[in-house]
Amino acid sequence: MINPLFNYKERRFRSGLRIIFFSVIMIFLVGFIQYIPMAGWQWMFVPPIAYIWYRLNLFLTDHRITKDNPWYQGGLYWNSISLTHYIAGWVIGLLALSLMVSIGCLLGFFSVELAEYVTQYATESMVIDDRTQLVRITSSWYYLIFLFLVQMMAVGFYEELMLRGYVLINLKEGIRWKCISDRTALVIAVMLSSLIFSSAHLLNPNASYITFITISLAGILLAFPFIWTGNLALSIGLHSAWNFILGGVFGFKVSGLPWSESILYVQSTGPDWWTGGLFGPEAGISGVIAMFLSLLLILIFLQKYSTHQSIHSNWLNPDKRDGLI
Repeated sequence: MINPLFNYKERRFRSGLRIIFFSVIMIFLVGFIQYIPMAGWQWMFVPPIAYIWYRLNLFLTDHRITKDNPWYQGGLYWNSISLTHYIAGWVIGLLALSLMVSIGCLLGFFSVELAEYVTQYATESMVIDDRTQLVRITSSWYYLIFLFLVQMMAVGFYEELMLRGYVLINLKEGIRWKCISDRTALVIAVMLSSLIFSSAHLLNPNASYITFITISLAGILLAFPFIWTGNLALSIGLHSAWNFILGGVFGFKVSGLPWSESILYVQSTGPDWWTGGLFGPEAGISGVIAMFLSLLLILIFLQKYSTHQSIHSNWLNPDKRDGLI
């Protein structure tokens, strides 16, 4: 009789139990950190705490994982290649979203202004010659944008480590059975992890069945470079860049959530099916276009700089460690 909780052959808990235990504690830890009274800077603690919990969790529930296992690091490699991939993720996010805004402007669906000028004009209109207040507001503007950058870097790290670096890997291993090949298990795991990723955004303001579909597509997009390279760095960079550039650069809502300041102010004048309405571009055609552009740029980058040109062997032969990417 199969034990539903523990796999004696692999000497570790079952996949579903591992995922639930890891994810619940991760969410609890991140939620607890958010309540530390540090005016938003508590997000700096999220990446190290998330990584420490990942390492500790392997010891507690995943005893089979050793240094010889390809997923011992969860796709996190602290080397120059990972740094290159991380930076590439940021560049890809910037280019894709900038092209999205440019297309929207050409169609007359977006209009762009410098947010600092908008703030300055409004301030000077309300308080003439009050330069002290203007300097104070400008300083606060820089401060809040940098704070948002720190937060989005933390969000990109912990969400990718949790959903791709742990959940995706363990889903794939749990689904792989006698009649299911590694490739089929991987496809199913990507779909399921993307649905989990999307479900986590259902409680966001103005979420709908449309946003459920589009965020699921974003989950597939973020899984793609990890599947190709076995390295999580590009996914983390792209995720962080997407959030920060969307909200901190262009002033859009990020998955329905607003931010008080941005470098630019993009006013949505087009229809909701394009702009995404109250949820932001991720609920509209513009967001889907940005995802497609991101995928295209990822393909161009990986074709040129990746040593692998298909699914990384770690996914297809998990019992044998492949060379470091």
